[in-house]
Order: sequence, then C-alpha cells, then structure tokens
Amino acid sequence: MSFIGLIVRCKDEPYVFEFVNYYIKQGIDNIYIIDDNSNKEIYKDVIDNKKVNILFSNISEDPHKSRRVNKLYKYIKNDYKWIIYIDMDEYIITKKKSNNTIKEELETTFNDCMCVKIPWVMMSCNSIKKNPDSLLKTNIYRWNHDNKHINTKCNDHKFRCRYNEIECKCIFNPTFFDDIEDHLPIEPNCMDIKIVESVKKTTSDYTIFYNNLREKDIKEGYLLCYHYRIVSIESCLNKIQNNIWYKKYKLTDLLSNDYPEIIDETFRIWNVEENVDEAQRIEVF
Repeated sequence: MSFIGLIVRCKDEPYVFEFVNYYIKQGIDNIYIIDDNSNKEIYKDVIDNKKVNILFSNISEDPHKSRRVNKLYKYIKNDYKWIIYIDMDEYIITKKKSNNTIKEELETTFNDCMCVKIPWVMMSCNSIKKNPDSLLKTNIYRWNHDNKHINTKCNDHKFRCRYNEIECKCIFNPTFFDDIEDHLPIEPNCMDIKIVESVKKTTSDYTIFYNNLREKDIKEGYLLCYHYRIVSIESCLNKIQNNIWYKKYKLTDLLSNDYPEIIDETFRIWNVEENVDEAQRIEVF
C-alpha cells in the first residue's frame, strides 16, 4: 500500500508542472489528474512523470454529473493510507512545523486521525494583467483574515465574506469513507470517525467549514490550504470563457473578491524548476 494519493481536476490550468512538482516534493506518491477536455499542451512537462496519471476526456462535462471523480476514488481507495482531493489552484502547506512535509505531518501529528480538515487561505492577484511564469513565486498577496470582506459589488455566495466561516479541503483515510465530494469524504462506514481541524488539531464537526480563521491561526497552524482562485485578469477571463463553474460571471465579479492586503512569501522557498521522471497514463474513466 502506498502512503498518499492525490486526486485533482484540471480544465486548461496553466500551472500543471508547478502543482505536480510541489506535491511530489511534499511526499505524495501518485497524482491522478482528471482532465476536462483541456488543451493537451498543458501536460507536456508532466506527461512523462511516472507518478502522474492523466485521465483524459474529449468532452467538457459537469464532473458532478459524470461522477468520474467518484469512480476513480473507488478504483484507487484501497491502494493508499491517505487521499487528498483538491483543485489545481489549492496548495496545502505545513506552517507550525514548516520544515516538515505533508507526508511527515501525517506520519506524526495526524497519524491517529481519520480525516483532517484544512481551511483555505484566500490569495489575491493584485490585479496583475497576465499569468505569471510562476504562480507560487509571483503571487504573494492575500486576504488579511482578521478583516471582514463584505462584497458590495457582487452578492453571489461564491464571492461572499468568509470572516465567520471558511471552506476546508480534506486529507483523509479512505478506509473509513466509501465516497467523496468536493470538500469532504462522505459515506463513513463506521460510527466513531475522528475528524480534526488542521490548525490546532482539535476535534471538528462533520461540515466543510472552519470557523473564525484568523491571522494567528495562519501563522501557527499545522496545515493550511492556500487558495489561488484569482490568479490574474487573463486567468479570470479564461475561466469565464472556458470553465463551467464561472461562465455565469463577469470579470468584475471575480475581481470583486481580490483583496491584496498582506504580502505572504510562504511559497517562495520552494524550488519549482526541477525536472520530472517517467510516467504513465490511464484513460479508463
């Protein structure tokens, strides 16, 4: 059995190599990319990486309706002690023990847990026009989570204030969950499920939220999930044109959620320019 498997969806994401390289360095054994009819050129730097499995699709579809993620999860769940299911604009990082990798934190701090809920930290692009060459080295602005962010320009739930509660992504032991959704594993198969939040490792409820995330939590938490939803104006326009989740929005809607209040250089220490290994592809879902 391998230690960590990571599932991610991809629709024409510009930072596939950076994402893959980062998570392999964090100790992830295999990355499963569920492609959503992307331009295949985006995979040119990872297609030969033996730790990367790309599940290609020639049609653009709602991943919830197609259930490709769920089929893949059930296909691989018995092969890993831990599963991570995130989006390609989400980077989980160790903070309290910053020299540890994600793998090392799971082996030590969270080794007795079944599910770890990791709150978002909302990043900002500071209204840059073009996609940067390196997301992690260039985009260093984020929200100040001690502030409220009442959005007066767009009242859509997606772009709301997250002062009182913010979404989490999870790392979990698939032995105890028969299926997954975007933010949580679902269908627990036993009564006594130990779920903790990743900031202080206290027992958490079975919801997708972390309550009252503050700057002290971001500084001292064991694990945080930096969310690069707004990368650049170019990226926003591409999402509106090509991404099923964003087609109903305007550029002003997306930029209304861009709050460049704090410089956070957490990821600048990461070398994202190493070469990758040989690879395999699976095209069965």
